[in-house]
Amino acid sequence: SIDQAHNLVYVLGKGRKCSKIFNQKRKNMHKKSLISLTILVGVLVLLVILWTSLKKPSPEVIEKKEEIKNITMVTGVGGLGDQSFNDAGWKGVQMASKGLGLEANVIQTRKGEDLVANVSRAAESADIVVGLGFMIKDAIIENASLYPKTYFILIDEDAGDLPNVASYQFYTGESGYLAGIIAASVTKTGKVGIVKGMDIPPVLTYAAGFETGVKTWNEKMGKDVKVLTKTADSFSDAAKGKDLTGELLAQGADIVFDVAGGTGMGVYEAIQEANLTAGITKEQITTGSKMPKYFAVGVDVDHDEMFPGEVLVSALKKMPETIYKATEDIVRGNFRGGVHLVDFKEGATGISEMKYTKQYIPQGALELIEKAKELMAKRDERLVVPLDIMDVDEYVESFKVPEELLK
Repeated sequence: SIDQAHNLVYVLGKGRKCSKIFNQKRKNMHKKSLISLTILVGVLVLLVILWTSLKKPSPEVIEKKEEIKNITMVTGVGGLGDQSFNDAGWKGVQMASKGLGLEANVIQTRKGEDLVANVSRAAESADIVVGLGFMIKDAIIENASLYPKTYFILIDEDAGDLPNVASYQFYTGESGYLAGIIAASVTKTGKVGIVKGMDIPPVLTYAAGFETGVKTWNEKMGKDVKVLTKTADSFSDAAKGKDLTGELLAQGADIVFDVAGGTGMGVYEAIQEANLTAGITKEQITTGSKMPKYFAVGVDVDHDEMFPGEVLVSALKKMPETIYKATEDIVRGNFRGGVHLVDFKEGATGISEMKYTKQYIPQGALELIEKAKELMAKRDERLVVPLDIMDVDEYVESFKVPEELLK
C-alpha cells in the first residue's frame, strides 16, 4: 500500500543516514589515531636524539684514561741544546715528570720530514704527547685521529677542535713589545737588529712586537731608532746565526734580538766576541764595572743568567709552566681539547728581571714598560699582535701607539 511504501522509504532513508553517521565517526577515529601515532613517533624520535646526545662526548672532552703513566715530547727541528724553544719545552716536561710522577721521554727531530714518523712513534707508547712548533702541526693532526685515546699538547700552533688535542698559542708580541722599548732606549748607535730563524708566524709575532716597541719609544722620545733584520731560514745553524749577527753589527746595530732557536746561539757568540774585540772583558761585564758595547736580547727563556751582562733583556714565552699545567689537567681529569690562547694577563708572556743590566735602562723606559704592562693586564687590543701575522712591515706601519703611553 501507499502507507507501507512510505514506511519502507523512511526506514531505508534512516538506514542510509545512520550509515553515513557511522562512516563519519569511523573516519574521525581513524584521523585521531593517525594524529596520536604521529605524536608518539615524534616523541620517540626526540627521546632517541636526546639519548644519543647524552651518550656522545663533547668535542672538547675525551674519555679519561684509567691511569696516566708517561709523557713523551717531540722536539721541533734542531732538537735539544738550543737553550731556547726546544729546551724550554723539555724543561716543562721534566717539571711534569717530577711533579706528577710520570715517566718522561723525548724524541729529537733533526729534519722536518721526520716529524710525522716521530709523532707516530711517540703516540704508540705514550699517554701524553707534547709537540713543539709551527712545523709539527700537521703531524699532530694526522696522528691524533689514529690514536684517539692519546692526549696531545701542541705548542705554538692551532690544530683546531680535535677532541684529544689541546693547542696552546702565546701572545708573544707582548714580550717582543716590551723588549723593543728596552732595546730602543739603550742603543747608542740608533740601530738595533733581529736575527730570525724562519719567517713563520710564531717568529714574526715576536718581531712585530719588538718593532712596535721601538716605534713607541721613538714617538715618545722623538727618536729615530732603526730596526735591521736578517733571516737564517734555519733553526739549527748556529754558524749562520753568528754570521748574520756579524753583518748586523757591521751595519751599525749594537743590540741584536735572537728569534732563531738553535741558530740563535750564534747571536750570543758574536756579541761576546764583539765586546772582547772592543776591549771589554767578560769579568768587567759580569761585575758591572764596565758597560758592554754590544748586547743580545734573549728569547723564550731567561738568557740573562746564561750570558750575564751581555743579554740586555729576554722576551719570555713561559712554556715550561704552560706544559706543566696542561699535563696536570690531563692527570687530574680536567683535560679540555681545542685552542688555548695565553698571554701577559695569565703570566705566560713578559720580560726578564734584567738582573745584570737594569742599571743601564733609562728611568723613562722603565716607567713606560710599567704603563704598557698595565694595558696588557687589561688585554688592551691595541697591543695585541695577530698570531697569524705574515707581513711585519705592514703591521708596524699601521700600528698606532696608545695615547696613554705617549703622555
